[in-house]
Amino acid sequence: MQQRYLYNATVGTGFVTCPIGANTGAVLGMGDYGYVQSYTVKSPQRSLRPKDQVRLTAAIRQAGFNCPEEQGKMLNILLQSPATMDHNDPRTPFLAQALGALLVSVSPRLESLSFCPVGQESSKLSKLNAQTNGTTLRGNDYFFRHFLDRENSSPQETLPFLQHLRQVRFLVDADTRIHSWYNYQPYDLYGSLNLVRRLPAVKSIRVDAIMSTQSSSIEPPPRSGNYTSLTIRNSSVDYHHLVRVIESAKRLEEFTYAIGGRGSPDGSLSIFSTDHVFRALLLHADSLVHLDLDVEAEIPLAETFDPTLGQHFFGNGDDPSSRSRPAYQQEWADELQELQPEQVVQPSPCSLRGLTKLKNLSLGIHTLYYLSRGIGADQVDDASFAVVDHLPPNLEALCIYGYERGMKPQVKCLPGDVFDRQLEKLLAEKDTKLPRLSYTEGIDEIIENATTVKQSAIKDDDLWERETDDEWTDHEYD
Repeated sequence: MQQRYLYNATVGTGFVTCPIGANTGAVLGMGDYGYVQSYTVKSPQRSLRPKDQVRLTAAIRQAGFNCPEEQGKMLNILLQSPATMDHNDPRTPFLAQALGALLVSVSPRLESLSFCPVGQESSKLSKLNAQTNGTTLRGNDYFFRHFLDRENSSPQETLPFLQHLRQVRFLVDADTRIHSWYNYQPYDLYGSLNLVRRLPAVKSIRVDAIMSTQSSSIEPPPRSGNYTSLTIRNSSVDYHHLVRVIESAKRLEEFTYAIGGRGSPDGSLSIFSTDHVFRALLLHADSLVHLDLDVEAEIPLAETFDPTLGQHFFGNGDDPSSRSRPAYQQEWADELQELQPEQVVQPSPCSLRGLTKLKNLSLGIHTLYYLSRGIGADQVDDASFAVVDHLPPNLEALCIYGYERGMKPQVKCLPGDVFDRQLEKLLAEKDTKLPRLSYTEGIDEIIENATTVKQSAIKDDDLWERETDDEWTDHEYD
């Protein structure tokens, strides 16, 4: 018998647009929340045969929903008719979350999962303070979030779901009543990472078109995430958050961060500190094999190259959401006891040369020069410096953004022809000094730096659009 399956299924904003099938991939759209947190039980709009309702109740329970009140709400929303809902119906996100939880729970071999924001939870400290003060925090009925929370924190024998999940993609579900779709969207990256970082098989995380948000969840602890690949594209994220995300991985093999493809809502840009991000990456020097930073068009180059200016501009890099704060300590109290603090030794030298495992490197021309020369006490004097001598020893591919023959540096402290001379020397000596380097791009022909799209000149061709993979496939089964 032949049955049509959808390997990448979609649960839209409250509507089942197509079924999930061969349980290898799922795409879940959770709808527009606004301020809706709790589901209000309605009269059922559909009826099931008694034995089918028993089966549905059992499926809800097997998905880990053991609280009778939560079971009742899930059953009730599943008995609502999607045909009576529109995008603004308050039932919509709860139906999507309930369906998402059930679909994933019956897909034991799920390997890839994409989902939109699933709501925020109050911190443990907030709940504790409310209890102490005799007040009650408003609860929520984010069923799929609760499902992920339990699965992320429970041993395999307790909740045997998502044990094979390898690829996770966070989707942005823009509320166009508040944010124009063509702008970067505020996104709680910490909150999403905390939902999946402890899953045993998770390897790669990807997200696009986001910006930092002021209402962020508590950051994950350092070296607590099982993912080894992080990709953040077409986004504008403050460097404090990038550092925390990089530090959250136990072992990082691939890191990609690129701006562009979207506009800024108010014209402001996130701050990118090359030094702070690179020092975080150096913590993974023994594992990092792929690094792609396409952000140079918005790096404050004068402050980056001049330590005095940089000290005033970037400060000491302290994150406002410091890990010493009570909310962080309370949120991860149990986990922090399990995580033994590691004595991390910063690689020497503190330059690209210190990334001894790196094979693929993509950087802007100024950033390539700056990080090759080294930062802090390891910085090499310009007069005796050659980029070719300070690149990763195992480099196989090099891509340079923003270089054009004859260009002058955008910082006054560098000679006008320094980039031409450095790259000529690189091409002349790479076979001897970098024998593995077989591919170079961006030297003979310019690769433009990514840039945030200006509001006054927004064109469809300049905007990034997420590709979709919702093709039906034929699958035979007995």
